[in-house]
Amino acid sequence: MVAVSNFHSAFSLAFREFFGYETELGWEIYELSSDSSSNEKWATFTIRNPLAGRALVFRYSETESRFYAHLKIQVIPGEENWDLDVLFLTKGYTTKNSVDILNSSGEWTFHSVALHYFGIILSFCPRIMEPDFIVNQ
Repeated sequence: MVAVSNFHSAFSLAFREFFGYETELGWEIYELSSDSSSNEKWATFTIRNPLAGRALVFRYSETESRFYAHLKIQVIPGEENWDLDVLFLTKGYTTKNSVDILNSSGEWTFHSVALHYFGIILSFCPRIMEPDFIVNQ
């Protein structure tokens, strides 16, 4: 489960480097991982703005060696789930997706992935967690 602890620390450090402390922003951070006895190994890092009903969810499946990044928006009834790779590629914020970053990251895999996503958010869509950021334009 070394990958899981590296995943959480990489995302926590990168988030605080780019945005500061979540309590100052009024946001919440959740770190979850699979049970050590589970056949599937995974970790998630979630940043949630409870006042806006939005969350960024980053998930790594060690079993599949696959990474997922989503913006979740609470709507009535239910939730919209936006794939960040598709959103960022469509809007022209990047030409790389998570597979490209994982394949080229080397030893600092999770730091590279976290810096990639947080860098795009800070540069192009810093209000992505706010209700006035419109996703589908």
